[in-house]
Amino acid sequence: MELKTAEKPGGMRNVILISLAFFFIFFGFGTAQQYLVILFNQQGRGHLALASLFLLYGAFLIAGIFISKLVPLLGGLKRSLMIGASTYALFVASVAFNNMPLLLIASVVIGIGAGLLWVCSGQIIADSSNERTAGRNLAFQIISQNGGNIAGIYTGAYLVRAFSLENMYLLLTASVLLGYIFLPWIRPAKEEVKEHVFKPYYAFDRRMLVLFPLLFSAYFLAAQTFTAMNVIIVTLLGVASVPLVISVLKVSNIIGSFSVGTISGWFSKAGTLSMLVLISLSGVYLFTQTYTLLPLIVGAILLGFSMSAIYPVCLSWLKERLPSEEYLYALGTFHVYTNIGVVSAITANLWLPSGTSFIPGVIALIFAIPGVLAFQTLTKK
Repeated sequence: MELKTAEKPGGMRNVILISLAFFFIFFGFGTAQQYLVILFNQQGRGHLALASLFLLYGAFLIAGIFISKLVPLLGGLKRSLMIGASTYALFVASVAFNNMPLLLIASVVIGIGAGLLWVCSGQIIADSSNERTAGRNLAFQIISQNGGNIAGIYTGAYLVRAFSLENMYLLLTASVLLGYIFLPWIRPAKEEVKEHVFKPYYAFDRRMLVLFPLLFSAYFLAAQTFTAMNVIIVTLLGVASVPLVISVLKVSNIIGSFSVGTISGWFSKAGTLSMLVLISLSGVYLFTQTYTLLPLIVGAILLGFSMSAIYPVCLSWLKERLPSEEYLYALGTFHVYTNIGVVSAITANLWLPSGTSFIPGVIALIFAIPGVLAFQTLTKK
């Protein structure tokens, strides 16, 4: 199959602007999310924090089904992206106001907004890329997200000591708003304003279903970074070690997404994804079966490297293997599957001890490689 390698006009401009926006948005939101469970646990409200996250990712899951209809109704990709980004500020601010009903409502609103942010940004980047550069350009999105998270985690460690909960979250809200200012300058290659046929059943398309174990497991494990992993780190090493271990994982996210996303344009994506699954299994074993710092760190590195790389490789593979008119549906379904994983991880942490809460993700990983091979067969051109 011949690859389309022509550069898209203004493509890197869009990638850079989205990446800058993601850095500041996830500096604020990622830090707010990372410390939400820890701070609420200290106040005896840990289950409320998990309920908030459950509503957020549950709404994100449902939103993925309706994205193809929402985008044209809201005026296209750019406007939908901006609306989605604005909801992140609402969520962080709701924690600052210390109003529990507002927090729970904001959790649902940001879930819908997250669907708009991730699907529209992914579509704009894919449209701005060719088949060689799609994986690399999508990786920049993940690099910026995790770069913002790392900076935010260390800043958050200072803010927790220096400010009240309310003032800390107001400062994080300002960071999200700073990221918003980059979005009006984006120029999508196409706006997707044409009304799409509503296809909720696309989530059950067999080509997508075979990828469910891969996407479920990757995002189940990703959700553990702000749920069970925090508890394991605090139990073994103390709360002061959270920034160290999570930042090691996030640096691994950056290295994995960029390196694997870049080389995936030159190698078999099925082989690349299968390798990432094996690395994830090794990381889970080391992280959950250890009581000392070194194996814990190695496990975090392997998990961070593999989890983040699945996003750019898989989305670029969908762009390469599916008809272009189906890509928006595929993006929505992608986020439905990933958020089933996130919601399942949050639910597992409500009922299972931290160490055993990884089991559903591990079971799904076992079926991921056969699913990847099946997708390659079903989409053969």
